[in-house]
Amino acid sequence: MARLLREQGYSATGLAQVLAESGVSNGSLYHHFPWGLEELAEAALQASGEAVAAALSQALGSASSAQAGLAAFIDIAATPDVDGSCPGCPIAPTALEAPIISPRLRAAATRCFENWQGLIAARLRSDGWPEATVTETASATLALIEGALLLARVSGDSGHLANAKRATAALLGTMPGAAAI
Repeated sequence: MARLLREQGYSATGLAQVLAESGVSNGSLYHHFPWGLEELAEAALQASGEAVAAALSQALGSASSAQAGLAAFIDIAATPDVDGSCPGCPIAPTALEAPIISPRLRAAATRCFENWQGLIAARLRSDGWPEATVTETASATLALIEGALLLARVSGDSGHLANAKRATAALLGTMPGAAAI
């Protein structure tokens, strides 16, 4: 389900396709997910969001700074699929349609984005960023990365991720309130 949501979003993912590709019976699906496809999609978004959070946390935690950690994460996100295309954000296709389709899926996507922004904010804090700028800087950084992933997926040009990497470095290169050298 997570792969289908990443590739085609929720609206284009039908129950028959999920059952056929997973080899699971209808009864088994409803046994584990009594609310059906929407509940399964919510669980898939959560799992995908946790996978991204683990990669982001690892990149941020093993780097010398938030800037270096985000550059490493963008490199991970830029890893092409088997066919050479950018897979994009696993949450974005469903997140973009969720406000129209499902409050439940919208909430799940929002939790993912908030978690990722929180990880970035935590690293900025540990790097000594002024608290007054942490939230907006983490938000802007996440927006740069998500926008680049969307553009790269749609256009097939991974150069958008390289651009986001440079823009993130510029954004995080000078801490507000630091004395100019």
